Amino acid sequence: MDFRKLARLMPDHTKSTTNLTSLTDLPPTILEALIPGYSLISRYALAYLGFDISLFVTLGVILLALTKASSYLWSQLSRAFTHLCMSSVYIDEHDDLFDMLMGWLAAHQETTSRSRRMRAKTQRGGAGGGKGDEAYDAAADDALDANGMFNFNKWSARTPPRFEPYYGRQFVWQGGRVFWFRRARRPNEGGQRLQVSWGNAPEDDIIELDCVGRSIEPIKELLKTVRVWSLNRTSGTTTIRHPTPKDRARFGGTWSKTSSRPSRPMDTVILDAEQKGMIIRDMNEYLHPASPKWYATRGIPYRRGYLFHGPPGTGKTSLSFALAGIFGLEIYAISLQEPTLTEGDLMQLFNGLPRRCIVLLEDVDAAGLLRDGLSDADQGSKKKHRKEKKKDEVDSTEKVEEKKEDSTEPPKKDEAFTLKDLAKELKAVSAPRRGGGGGGNRGKDSDGQSTVGISLSGLLNAIDGVATHEGRVLIMTTNHPEKLDAALVRPGRVDRKVEFRLAMKEQVRELFVRMYAASDEVPEPGLISGAAAVGNGSLKAPGKPGLQQANGHAKGPGAAGEEDELAHLTRPELEEMASEFAGRVPDDQFTPAEVQNLLMRHKKEPRVALAKVDEWVKSTLEEKKEEAGEGEEEEGGDVGE
Repeated sequence: MDFRKLARLMPDHTKSTTNLTSLTDLPPTILEALIPGYSLISRYALAYLGFDISLFVTLGVILLALTKASSYLWSQLSRAFTHLCMSSVYIDEHDDLFDMLMGWLAAHQETTSRSRRMRAKTQRGGAGGGKGDEAYDAAADDALDANGMFNFNKWSARTPPRFEPYYGRQFVWQGGRVFWFRRARRPNEGGQRLQVSWGNAPEDDIIELDCVGRSIEPIKELLKTVRVWSLNRTSGTTTIRHPTPKDRARFGGTWSKTSSRPSRPMDTVILDAEQKGMIIRDMNEYLHPASPKWYATRGIPYRRGYLFHGPPGTGKTSLSFALAGIFGLEIYAISLQEPTLTEGDLMQLFNGLPRRCIVLLEDVDAAGLLRDGLSDADQGSKKKHRKEKKKDEVDSTEKVEEKKEDSTEPPKKDEAFTLKDLAKELKAVSAPRRGGGGGGNRGKDSDGQSTVGISLSGLLNAIDGVATHEGRVLIMTTNHPEKLDAALVRPGRVDRKVEFRLAMKEQVRELFVRMYAASDEVPEPGLISGAAAVGNGSLKAPGKPGLQQANGHAKGPGAAGEEDELAHLTRPELEEMASEFAGRVPDDQFTPAEVQNLLMRHKKEPRVALAKVDEWVKSTLEEKKEEAGEGEEEEGGDVGE
């Protein structure tokens, strides 16, 4: 046996003892796998720099492993602590509480963690509302230019954006406790939810509120504080909501907040005092907390409906808005003439209403709702077709008799075809193609069958069907109550009918007093380069005779004395002028909107309005007579055709 070869195969104990000092060195094969090109770099560093970099690499790998391990351990401990010792509440962005909380956090940034990552949001339109916005609207002095003219760009530039927390985790102190909130994207639940953004659709976010403890009562108190703060901020305002467009809604039956305006006082609605008192008492009794039980014990559906009918401009929508302000309700407005609105959408919208609200259906007569699903235009076209057929038969009989009596008479030339006849023909051709009689939403296919839109039965099912939401107040407005189907306005669907008539003398007097008794005044514009600024955009040199209009105020040579006309006008004088003004306006001839339009032209000069009322009454009555004559002539021409 060759012992020399066997000795070579035995391990060298001297070398192994020296290798014990380099336990931190990793095998080159592992480092080569982790860091491509490591062997080449290490040989280069050893040859030219004189040291081995394997020790530094090994220490770096060990530190990285320790960091990852500690991070994993911390996440597990944090998850266990959150699961065992913390309570959480989640708020979806589609809930109103989401906007309330974001507004509260934006207004209380001194108690938050003052994160360096905030989201700036420009406040547009009237969706914000609140007392803060009114303060900016009132202090508009710095929005005037050097000539005293209002500059919208300067006014809008002074309104600061709202800074709200961005994605991430922050904390806030409230009531001696610390709360953590985290704004994040909604997680993909079960891998079945697909995130899709449509146009200007809001981001699908969610807020998580956490607190230390095994009870969510502190979070409930925080949310209660947020709701009270939001209520105080928006007190005196009325929120108006409309259905969310289909291209922006992620599911059907959703409502969007479109505007928030100051509530309208009831005394600004020109209506008989007894009628206003009756409506207020009736609605207050219905909305009382004890009313649902009273309705349930008697088996009566807990719903209330009102029909406001009368000529345009008599205050039907204004009364609805004032009622919402009195009872603190939101208005949910639906247009039945929307072409894309289906009966299923209408049912989902009614089922998505809150417990107490006002549902406003304006101009229900214009939707052309009939029992058989056909529109007014369809019915009118059928009647017109029968009349035309009967008339054609009579005309043909008369022509045959005339031809027999006088066969030698030469044929007459056709009458001249005027533009008026062409307009009538175009109107007759386009009338059958319209759905819904004056703007309805029921279209037709090539076979003449009704396709999309709202039928009478669909509206009735949404109003008081088996699965209809209870607790809401339904207000329908119409200019022509005689056109409505009896099933729509029967008792149980419409509990009160309120007629809005044209203005009487007492209403005209009240309107005059309210217009000129207000203390708020529109500021007068200054002069522009030696010329008086006129509200309509025209300029007139000063010193020339004639009245100059500025923001609806008559301005003449004696304008300096007329600026303080309202300030020196006493209450008895105003009452006397109002009675004289009302005496010159005939009863039941003008709408309150028409009278208000006259007063708005001279909103700081009641004497000028009183002096011009006779001329205005005469000219307005003549215009109405001309319009009535043209309407009768068109109806006669349509029947004659």
